[in-house]
Amino acid sequence: MTLNHKAPIRIVTDSAARLPQDWAAKHNIIVLPHTIALNGKTYREDVDISPSDLADTALRVGQPFTVTAPTVEDFSQVYRQLADDKADVISLHISSALSQAVSSAVKAKEEYRGRCNIQIIDSRSMALGLNELVRAAVVMADQGLDIERIVKQLRGLMQHIYGIFISDDMPYLEHSKRLRPAQAVLGKMLEIIPCLSLEEGDLVAVEKVRSPERAIEKLTEFAAEFEGDAKLAVLQLLPKPTERTFALIESLKLAFPEMRDVPVQSCGANVGSIIGPAGVGVMIYEGNF
Repeated sequence: MTLNHKAPIRIVTDSAARLPQDWAAKHNIIVLPHTIALNGKTYREDVDISPSDLADTALRVGQPFTVTAPTVEDFSQVYRQLADDKADVISLHISSALSQAVSSAVKAKEEYRGRCNIQIIDSRSMALGLNELVRAAVVMADQGLDIERIVKQLRGLMQHIYGIFISDDMPYLEHSKRLRPAQAVLGKMLEIIPCLSLEEGDLVAVEKVRSPERAIEKLTEFAAEFEGDAKLAVLQLLPKPTERTFALIESLKLAFPEMRDVPVQSCGANVGSIIGPAGVGVMIYEGNF
């Protein structure tokens, strides 16, 4: 009698998930880095440059940087190895509105059609949101769920990720095409602070305020719409809290008195290339499974 052995499930993601390297290694997660072009040099995110070095260099240079996705060949090499290992693959990535990672993955997948079950998911998120989806995928795989059910559950969880950011870093907002050049010039003159909301997987300028205090209020008002048991974090490019970050944390503690600590996490290079070193935001995950 022949026994049917269930294929192991392997998870592939990218550096926008902001996973601790030791945790990713422990769970056999493959993390493909984005590439950062900064000050005439290129770096692989979290491989050739740390989050703190990226932030420090960006501050020192004073010019926006560019982030590009892992290539089709990067994905193909990973899928080739996993196909040889006879694994099922969940390839879970940053929103296609913020990176070409999903596009590269889809193109690479074609070579392995019929050889390997590769499920590619556009998370329509990044940072905290993508991080939580990867962690949920690991838990479900450990529970023995099959790949189709995990993918279905992940698509449901994607609907419970929210985010809002503020930034008055006009060169970054212009470089990332969130503001037109004339808007950036006017914004700097009038000291306007745009608010960018996570909408359909993209960061979209939805409102403009005229003071740092009002900007912090907007972030807090956004967060206060959610239940106290939702997972919340402050996100920024800089490794250490700024005066603006501390003001936001204090405001959030007033809105969530039961919350003892408000975590501050890296937003990653993709979001950092939009909001710049001066930007800060809040992401919330209400997923449960």
